[in-house]
Amino acid sequence: MKKNNTNLKLTFSIIILMLISCIFIYLLTTIKNKNKHISSVAATLGERISEKENIGVIEEKMTELKATQQKIGGYIVDTSHIDIFVEYLENVGIDNNVEVKVNSVDKIKTQKNRVQGNLSIIGGFSNTMKTLAALENAPYNIMINSVYINKEDSSNYIAKVETPANTKDKILPSLPTPKSTWQVDLGFSVLSLQ
Repeated sequence: MKKNNTNLKLTFSIIILMLISCIFIYLLTTIKNKNKHISSVAATLGERISEKENIGVIEEKMTELKATQQKIGGYIVDTSHIDIFVEYLENVGIDNNVEVKVNSVDKIKTQKNRVQGNLSIIGGFSNTMKTLAALENAPYNIMINSVYINKEDSSNYIAKVETPANTKDKILPSLPTPKSTWQVDLGFSVLSLQ
C-alpha cells in the first residue's frame, strides 16, 4: 500500500508538474506576443511622433519659403499678374512727378523667362532723369534695351502787346518763359516667371 501511495503521489506530482509547465509555457508565449504587440505599437507611436515633429519643421520651412518667394517676387515679374508690374512702373512715375505710359508688355517668344516692354516718360528734365534712374535701380531685373530722349518746347504762345495811343515808347509786357517738356521712350526687358 505504501507503494501505491507513493506511485499515486508521484503520478499526481507529474500531472501537477505538467500542468504547471503548460501554464508556464502558455503565459510565456502570451507575454512574448504582448511584448511584440507593445513593441510594434511603440514603434508606430514613435514614427507618428517623429512625423508630427517633421510636419512642424516642414510648416516652419514653408513659412520661410513663402517669405523668400515673396522677396523673389519683388525681383521677378509674374506673367499671370503683369498688372502688378505695370502698376509699379506707373507708381514710379507718380513718385517722381512725371507721367509714365506703359505702351506694351509682352512675352519674348525666342527667350524663356523674359518679358519685353515699352514705356514713355513725360515731364520735366530733372524729374524724367530721376524716373529713369529709379527704373534702372528698380528691384526688378530690368534691362534697358533702348532709350530715346526728345525735348518738346511749349513756346507756341502769342503775346498780345497793347499800348496806349499817347505813349511814345512801347512797353513790352513780361512774357512767360517757355517750359520744356521731355519725353523718354524706353525699351526694356525684365526677368519673369513662366
